[in-house]
Amino acid sequence: MSTQLFDVVVIDTNFFISLLNAGVIESLLPNLTDIASSVGMTVMIPEEIPKSDIPGKYRELRTLVPKYIQMEPVNRDSKLWKNTARYAIHERMVRVNEDPADIDIVILAKKFSLRNNHRVALVSDDEGVARIIKENKQFNSIEHLSCGSFVSVLAASVSDIGMRKILDDTVERVFKASWSYKKKTRRYIDVAMLIDDLTDTARFVRSAAQVGSDTASSGILSPKKELEIIQPEDTLIIAQQLIIKARESRDKFNLQEAENMVLEILLKSSELIYKIDGLEQRVIVERMLRSELFEHHSWLLDFKLTHNQIIEALVHAEACRVYMNFISVGKEAIENLISLQGLLYLLLGRYEQALSLFKRVLPQDNEISTTQLLGLTISLIANKQLNEAFFLLNKHRTHLDGMLISMHTYANDLYSHDQRELAIEILKFIVKNYTDREEIERSIKRLFILTRLRTDLVDLDLKVQKIFKQKLRKDSQDNTKIGISTALRNNLPIELSPAEDKGPNEEFKGFYHILDIKEVHDRDELNAIVWNEGNNSTWNLVLDAAYKPALEESVKIKITSGTIKDIRPAKKGQIFRGTIIFHNPAIQPEMIKPW
Repeated sequence: MSTQLFDVVVIDTNFFISLLNAGVIESLLPNLTDIASSVGMTVMIPEEIPKSDIPGKYRELRTLVPKYIQMEPVNRDSKLWKNTARYAIHERMVRVNEDPADIDIVILAKKFSLRNNHRVALVSDDEGVARIIKENKQFNSIEHLSCGSFVSVLAASVSDIGMRKILDDTVERVFKASWSYKKKTRRYIDVAMLIDDLTDTARFVRSAAQVGSDTASSGILSPKKELEIIQPEDTLIIAQQLIIKARESRDKFNLQEAENMVLEILLKSSELIYKIDGLEQRVIVERMLRSELFEHHSWLLDFKLTHNQIIEALVHAEACRVYMNFISVGKEAIENLISLQGLLYLLLGRYEQALSLFKRVLPQDNEISTTQLLGLTISLIANKQLNEAFFLLNKHRTHLDGMLISMHTYANDLYSHDQRELAIEILKFIVKNYTDREEIERSIKRLFILTRLRTDLVDLDLKVQKIFKQKLRKDSQDNTKIGISTALRNNLPIELSPAEDKGPNEEFKGFYHILDIKEVHDRDELNAIVWNEGNNSTWNLVLDAAYKPALEESVKIKITSGTIKDIRPAKKGQIFRGTIIFHNPAIQPEMIKPW
């Protein structure tokens, strides 16, 4: 049975490189458009990819790709293209001058998502491209698939026997080539990427498990029989019914039903497998149910993390790791899952446990992955082994630029999960040891902002203070203790126009860093302690409680318009300059929490 997941799929250059490296370019590329079309998908690439984005050593792809894949031009002079490029440069996601086609694929995907509410996927193993569509709200309608995951999705969706055979023969090789590409090119890592990797792995496992079941039956059957009436010949049908119920619970985001399905599949699988006589059918049923449990635990892990239930997420991560012992996913997928577990232990404050885990799984060949390097470095800092962390990073200096960005991002994760002291220690470590690196500016600014809440940490050691003065002469001003002028208070209410004006109250528009949030239930209000870049002050914003989701998911926001009803000076002992009471502000998340 064909399943249409997307209307349009936009493909990056590295997908074709993975096909070439996997040795399947001749069998899969000529059939890719027809295979995708059979499940209702249109495959596209930007016109520039074969012209300028495919490296010279893969020059054969420059003629092959246009022959089989539909192309469309992208306007690099458009406002959206230029704004996205500026955003990618500022957040150090893409080297736009070297790789402008990375912006092309994002813009092309957005273009199709605006047509008739198309469901669009972007296929890429480039971490910068993945971050753009994950972290920039303009592109949240676009799904991201790794190259291996895309082939897995096709394999799990197509029903034509001939097309299915092509995919069955290629999916595992493309999946492993995709992982190999990511491991070699990945500079940056965060928790959201590790979750995406796990989701990709689950897609691959599903498609691999479905091969045997499709040859044993005519696809997934509609549930007709009662699950309690078990006959040996019914085992495959009953297994498929369990899978249907599990997927329906995920599609409906019914958490209670999804958790109950874990127990039901475990109970029924033991009973089914016990009653099967034939080895072949036993293997098929075991593989189907095991892969479904793996995908189910992956989904529950993601769900729990999204709701900040870290301990429950770790339980599901451990379940995934158990199933990986029985599923051929490759060592890189296992390494990533273990790294995810370690980073979650750190979020819980279990520093020794995290360090022990990372040291236990280090490769003997000294080829440490980006994910392992990040986890081990943070664990050493958390356990006060600062010299060891410094020597470890210096030993792997080829990863250093990406590691500094990753450490900065993970410090934000820690801060938002109340591990504030460790967050600040990480940023202090970066500032002290790597002041000569360009990437350090963001960490210095973030450290300066975070310490606004911690009066015991404001007076940092002299070295950090000196760096503040050298690098952030203007930004290091702290106007929090300056009073609120009578003229400003007499001018209330203040209307903040959405126009790009430079009026006297422009400072109250612009960027606010979220430091702390508290909900006042009896008044249906939200109090947010923020750092305002416009006037270098800490403020207490009073907003309607309806803004809670936007602020909770953000590290930094931009206020573009609205009404300031009142500004009240701070009382003695309060850490902020004053309280700003907003009415209907237009809030734009600028730096969102990735999970």
